[in-house]
Order: sequence, then structure tokens, then C-alpha cells
Amino acid sequence: MSKKICILILAVFLSSFACQKRAETPEMTVLIRMMDIQDLWFREKMKEFERQNQVKINVVTFDQVEDVRQMVELERRSGQKKIGLVKTAMEMVYPLAKGDHLIPLDEIVDSVQLENDLDEYLPQAREIGIVDGRAYYVPRKLETYLLFYLKSKAKDALDSWDKHRPKIDTALREVNGYGLPAGYELEQEPAEWDFYDIAILSFFWANQSYQDFLLPRVAHRGKRYAGTVNELVTRVLQLGGDKDDVLAMDTEPVKDLLQWESFFVRSNLYHPGMWEQAWSGGDIWRAISSGEVFLCYLHQIDLFFVHGGSDPTMTGYLSDPSDMGVSIMPKGVSLELTEQGQPKREGGHLSNLYGWWWGIPVTSRDPELSYRLARFITSKENQIEECSRFGMFPVRKDVLDDLAQAFDERWKQEVFKVSRRQFESGAKELPRLKQWPHVGKNYLDAWYDISVKRKIVQGDKISGALEHYARINQDIVSSLKAEE
Repeated sequence: MSKKICILILAVFLSSFACQKRAETPEMTVLIRMMDIQDLWFREKMKEFERQNQVKINVVTFDQVEDVRQMVELERRSGQKKIGLVKTAMEMVYPLAKGDHLIPLDEIVDSVQLENDLDEYLPQAREIGIVDGRAYYVPRKLETYLLFYLKSKAKDALDSWDKHRPKIDTALREVNGYGLPAGYELEQEPAEWDFYDIAILSFFWANQSYQDFLLPRVAHRGKRYAGTVNELVTRVLQLGGDKDDVLAMDTEPVKDLLQWESFFVRSNLYHPGMWEQAWSGGDIWRAISSGEVFLCYLHQIDLFFVHGGSDPTMTGYLSDPSDMGVSIMPKGVSLELTEQGQPKREGGHLSNLYGWWWGIPVTSRDPELSYRLARFITSKENQIEECSRFGMFPVRKDVLDDLAQAFDERWKQEVFKVSRRQFESGAKELPRLKQWPHVGKNYLDAWYDISVKRKIVQGDKISGALEHYARINQDIVSSLKAEE
């Protein structure tokens, strides 16, 4: 057992021990992981729940999403009954339920009431919490990537990109043997953009002097961490791939991803800070603030930080917040074209699907009280307050169905409206397996090698370079099957 887990378990025990003198007051420990400002908000809400229910709530923060399973397992072995509610990341939804760490909700709540309660949440959120036909979770939030862009800079490109058409055509012809797709024009509506449109915008901005110097103005995360993996794998989904493609790693959607990435790096269309400074999301926010990034992919909470939100700590990263544009993700199309000048392969306007849920562990002393707390923190009133303040995407239908009533600021309504449109256009979850971090490292290694270092753009050479990484993934999947 790691020292970190021991410390977390000790925190659970000590937080309860501190109030043993008040034996007449029921106690419950809640396991959470939130950003600091949201953590403070949550603890204030717990005080409200305490007053309403005459209960003591002890809040303990875990570090890694896998810690929850170990903390519940250790408490179960000890015979303690303290942990009553756990905030659960998507990748742990299935393992916790299948490992008998959670109580099915139909053992806590009458089936009719449970059906009515869960019907208040979005189907996408509700369905992920169902394992083997039984509901184990109360939805907390969903999140997905959206396209962020500066409206003023997009207008510059829409008005004048054509003057760079010969240069763009030449650069593309060197890769796909054709150039721009037949009859190509830059779409006026961002919701209709595809990967070729993003390339045109990137080329225009990289060759247009802003702040008296030339610089690539498009970026995504490049740090060796889960955020970059999510962005890369999201491109695979946009390009028509699914979980099997992600794990196989030698199919067309993955090759198309790396061909586009290599083209962007080789053509100086990506800001080099991505790999030279290993950018995370926060680095991209700062690059937006300094005028170095005009387009990227952000989650809902990112957008609130960039725009400037209701919380005093969300001061914003834009000199003109009204310049923030938000759209669904661009459509994935292959860089390779047919003899008729059309993309050989097309995907869709897809994005990734991620989220968090509330689960009631078998260590709960009072499962009904645990359920009431999960419902309390996801009530309409609390959901509006939390989402409006921090940019968390609502999972309640009664909030999303009347955004004007829930959120008085138009820009917030727009973020949530576009988010809902993205879910309707398509949002897929990543493979759920405990070896996922190893798969993610493999994608990072492949991207840094093939696209950043060697800048390979020829399809056959990408296929050859991918063989090594595909074998690694196959070994990971094989080890998973052997364990099962």
C-alpha cells in the first residue's frame, strides 16, 4: 500500500474521531477531488446539509481517481462504516461497481421513486451509471471538448484567406498530391468547419503579422500527461474511429491523426510551445491572454476561466471577453484525397465524453442518508449555482431546458447551448481499462516520435513507424485479457 493512500485513510479516521464526543450526531465521510474554489463551495454546501439533516459531514480529498477503490476496500476490511459517498471519475465507474464496492441504488430507494429521480438527469449521464442493468450512480457532471476561437481573428481569415491560396495549395500538394479539395471554400459557419478549414485558418494566421511578428496561432496540449492523450484520442474519434481503433493503433483513423499532426508541425501551423515547453491547459490559457493562440480545444470549465466567470478567482484571460467564440468540434476528414479531390475518409463532428458521478459505497452506515446527500448536491438549485459559478456542464434536464432562466448572462447560455449541441452531434467515451495510462503513454511516445521529431507525412511511412507502437498496445490489451 502506498504512503499516500495510508495518509488518506488516516485522514478519514481522524476526521471522524474529532467528533466522537457528539455520539448522538450521525456522521458521514465524503470523498471528493475538486479544484480549490469548487472545494470551498462544496464544503459550504455540506454545512447547509448538516443543518437540514442533523448530521456531521467530514470531507476528505483524494489525489488519484484510483485512490477511491483502495480507500473503500481498506475501510471495508476494517469493519468501519464511515465513508458514505464517493465522487467517481468515469474510468472508475465500471471498476467500482463490478468490484462490489458500491450499493446498487435499487437496494436503497423504491424502484418507482428511483426511476422518477434518475429521469431528471440527461440520458447520456444516466446510462453511464448503469452497470449490468442496475443503476449505481447519481450523475454529477459531464464534460466534453469544444472549439474555442477568437471571433475577430476568424473574421480576418474569412475575409482574406484567399490571398494565401497558392501557398496553401502548394503546401498541401506536397503531402496529398492534389492540394486543396476540389471546389474548396472556407465555410462561414464555425459549426460547419472540418479539418481542412482548421488548416486554412492556421495557415492564414501563421502568415499574417499580428503584434508585428509572425507566429503559429493554433495549439493543443503537448505535456506528457492525460490531457494531451485525451486530445489526441479525440482526433481519432473525429476521424471516424472507435474504441477498437484506439486500442489497435494501426488503423486508418490513427494514421490520419498522425498525418494531420505531422503536417501541422512541419508546416509551422502549431505553436512550438506545445512541445518545446510541454504545454498544459493552463499554458494555453496564458498563450491566449498574450495573443499567441487564436484557436484551440477547451472544456467548459476552461472556457469559464478564459472568459472570466462568476467566481472572483476566475479573472479571465481575454482583453475583450466578447471576442470569445465557441462551436462544436470540427468534422474529421482525412488529409488524403481521392482522384476527384475529395477526402478519402470522413468522420464527424465528434468529441470525447467524460464526467463524474456520485456513488454510495458498501461502507455507508446510512445508505438512505447518502442518497439524500447525492440528490441534494445535484438538486436544480445547487446545480444552477455550481454550473453558473464554475462552468460545470449541467446534467439536469430542467436546467438545460431553460438556460435563460438558469443563467442570466448570454455568454454562459451560449457555452451550455453549444455543449448540448456537441453531445447531440456526438460524444464518445474513451476505452475503460485500468491499463489506460500505459496506452496513453504509448500515444504520447508515438506523437512525439512520428509527428514532432520526425514530422512524417507520407502515409506508408507513418504505417511503418506505427508498427512498433501498435505492438505495444497489443501487448497491453493481451495482458488485460489474460487477467480477465
